[in-house]
Amino acid sequence: MIMAEDEYVKVDRVDAFIYPIDGLPVMVCYLEDGREFNLFYVPVEIVMAINKLKKQVSSEEENIFTNNRETIYDILSFIPEVADEISRHINKVTIDDISGSIYIATIELKFDGVIIQKRMIPSHAIFLATISNKPVFVKRDLVDDQEKERRKGGEEEKK
Repeated sequence: MIMAEDEYVKVDRVDAFIYPIDGLPVMVCYLEDGREFNLFYVPVEIVMAINKLKKQVSSEEENIFTNNRETIYDILSFIPEVADEISRHINKVTIDDISGSIYIATIELKFDGVIIQKRMIPSHAIFLATISNKPVFVKRDLVDDQEKERRKGGEEEKK
């Protein structure tokens, strides 16, 4: 996938959390242009994994959501050789499509000079990019559309 410079916005940082009121797991991508791109209904395990990587999870939260059990995400980030190997093969992650209301990411992998693209769940792809320190991009049109929907929703609430 050849990315046109202006077609994608780079993600500067990611936060993942669970809304306290309704328990909705969310991932917020803070973009280099100052905007945000939100992913809702993210698997709780991904929220916990991202926060563990950032050292932002309390032991109480961990016990509530994992029942004192490790997940595959814990193991992937716990073994440095695994993260190093993943890092050698990932070029980048792009959130570049939507099907209905479900976002789709593409992870670009390289093996002996051959580039392979795989479609993924965005939160999972972002986790892989996070442990391998690789860039994440969001298609500008998807950000624009999400902002339009947010504004439209805000207008309807005012009525």
